[in-house]
Amino acid sequence: MVTSADRVRSFVALPCPSQLRASIARAFETWKVSSQGVRWVDPGNSHLTLKFLGDASADQLDRLDERLRTIATTTGPVEFHAGETGAFPNWKRPRVLWLGLVGAEPIVALAEAVEAASRDVGFEPEQRSFSPHLTLARVKRPQAARGVARAVRGWRPSIGAELVSEIVLYRSDLLSDGARHTPLARYELSGRIE
Repeated sequence: MVTSADRVRSFVALPCPSQLRASIARAFETWKVSSQGVRWVDPGNSHLTLKFLGDASADQLDRLDERLRTIATTTGPVEFHAGETGAFPNWKRPRVLWLGLVGAEPIVALAEAVEAASRDVGFEPEQRSFSPHLTLARVKRPQAARGVARAVRGWRPSIGAELVSEIVLYRSDLLSDGARHTPLARYELSGRIE
């Protein structure tokens, strides 16, 4: 997976399902027209982070791999139900624009299992409570992005629920034009659906 000398910036996530990804891409085409000061997430990279690991050693990733395999075999596919858009820290001073998920209890339970497994192999515990969302954009200049924030606020994709049947351990490389995410391992959610 990773050579022993490497430290890899990494995270565990659910990939964005295809219909939702396509809906986000269509919305971006409209929003990008007047979006100076905003860096949009490539819809192909869209994901729901379950646990950001930071810089991980090969040993940590190997031990986490075993635990993620166990979690995947005891967890069934999860449904994505697109909710409302939001902004961190708030709409008056948006730094991150996001799309929330509703009815996400199975996703929350999965995130808790991944968090526990990560702590078991030595990763720092997450200090913030888990909020199931897909990041849409990062706002670099809030004053210039107010119009975009108004357009994003209240948008909701017109699609139904979609199943996601895998979790992915990603490598994340920071580049000048944004982050590039490369799957290191995929884990099929093959357990029983609740």
